[in-house]
Amino acid sequence: MCPRIAPSPAEQTGNFLRKVIDAVRSQDFPYDKRVPKKVDWRAYDLAQAHEMADMLQIIRLSVEAADRRLASRSKRRRGRGHPPTPAADVAKALLMQSYLGVPNRVAEGIVRLLGPSLGLSEGFSYKTVERGYGRPDVEALLDEVLALSNLPVKDLEKVFAVDGTGNSTRKRQNYADARAGQKREGDREGTKVVGAFPTGDHDFVYSVFVVGAVFKLIASYRNTTRHDVGELAAFPTLARETQARHPAMEVMVGDGLYAGRPQCDLVTELGAIARFLPHRNVTLKRLGSVGWIPMLMALYRDPQGWLRAYYQREASESVNSVIKNDNPQPLRKRLEGRRLLEDKLRGVCYNLKRLCYLHYMVGLSVTPVLLSAAG
Repeated sequence: MCPRIAPSPAEQTGNFLRKVIDAVRSQDFPYDKRVPKKVDWRAYDLAQAHEMADMLQIIRLSVEAADRRLASRSKRRRGRGHPPTPAADVAKALLMQSYLGVPNRVAEGIVRLLGPSLGLSEGFSYKTVERGYGRPDVEALLDEVLALSNLPVKDLEKVFAVDGTGNSTRKRQNYADARAGQKREGDREGTKVVGAFPTGDHDFVYSVFVVGAVFKLIASYRNTTRHDVGELAAFPTLARETQARHPAMEVMVGDGLYAGRPQCDLVTELGAIARFLPHRNVTLKRLGSVGWIPMLMALYRDPQGWLRAYYQREASESVNSVIKNDNPQPLRKRLEGRRLLEDKLRGVCYNLKRLCYLHYMVGLSVTPVLLSAAG
């Protein structure tokens, strides 16, 4: 009878890790939950009461600041014919339209009603609003507004969560149900779902974004209508853009989809640590990776501390829920480019609205930062 060979230290470590991961995924791990933060409901009520007025002000300030920053980087050339409506004016109208969730014709009336508060000298037709979704200069302005919205927390936010979702284009459509059905279908066929977006008769607009764990502002945003690319395709761009806007980034967290060596290596390259929940069959094989083993060994040495950082990924889930609750109606646009911009507008509006609330909830300085950014 052959003597029983004791497992090596590496095998013991791997076995322990797999047990911990299995317990976490089965929700059987004895995790010490964080103490819930207290909410200043009086400040929250005040923020709600002032929300509309504050949104008008922050839309105006942020778009004008973004317009000045872009103007300082490039010279604008005037073409032939009647000059178009300034991109800044159209961007203000689109943001207000997205915030209120109204169609183009109603947006024309909103511009006439609230134009002076938005800094618009005159109104314009709903066709100008409609065509604004196809203007590259308007989209560039909105991208700059998203970047500007992160300035008030630039040196304060340290932990970021990445996640993906899908926004429907018709009423009888739910992304979570489609995703769950995709996984059930994969289980029946014995195939592994590795992150490709679910398909259907009417495709979603798929978005992937990075959110700060404390202030819950979207740091970077990408979307697509292609269902064959998956969330991971956007991760390198999102991670680098987040680090550029938040040089103090220390931790990047995400679900099991991101638990791969390339993702860990990229986060390590950016000077942060990765907290992506590995799969149950995880191994300690390095395979040339510099960030994989440190992430796993941190989980081995201190499961409670590792999970305390990992569970901050709920920030991305809560932001996704807020955006969907604020925008219960499906996307209205039919052309692909316009539909993508309509989806992005929801993320930009969320950030601006979140800044309005943070001013009251935590005393965050917003207006001075935007004014200084405008130069």
